[in-house]
Amino acid sequence: MKQLIFLIAFTVIILSACKTTYRYPRFDFNNGPNPCINAFKDRIFFSILRECYKGTDAMKEISKRDVGNPFDGINSPVLLKTIDSIGKGFAQKITPPALCDGCTKDQNYFMAQALHFYRSYELDSIAKAELKRFSSDCLK
Repeated sequence: MKQLIFLIAFTVIILSACKTTYRYPRFDFNNGPNPCINAFKDRIFFSILRECYKGTDAMKEISKRDVGNPFDGINSPVLLKTIDSIGKGFAQKITPPALCDGCTKDQNYFMAQALHFYRSYELDSIAKAELKRFSSDCLK
């Protein structure tokens, strides 16, 4: 009888240990907890792509279907110019691909580099500082 109780207790402990309690938060299509930071970062992302694909029809083709960021909380022309300048500066610093055999001088990991910068804590800090510097109503 003791063995049966031990076996049942052991099984319950093992099964309860296997239960996953962490769940990923659902993606927020309404632009997340801070739409101003997202709008800033989105603008940077598109600015990088515009610079990287300058001289091609890539951005023209994208704009036929994609209207950009759904949040228009950043309306300072000076801030928008600053954002575009940061994106352009980043795009110009992208180094040639080290692992791309057969790549031409016009090819690079533009999209991946832009996405990595978008996701970086560095860009989060830049966005907060620039929004604060321009006294944006976004950061409260």
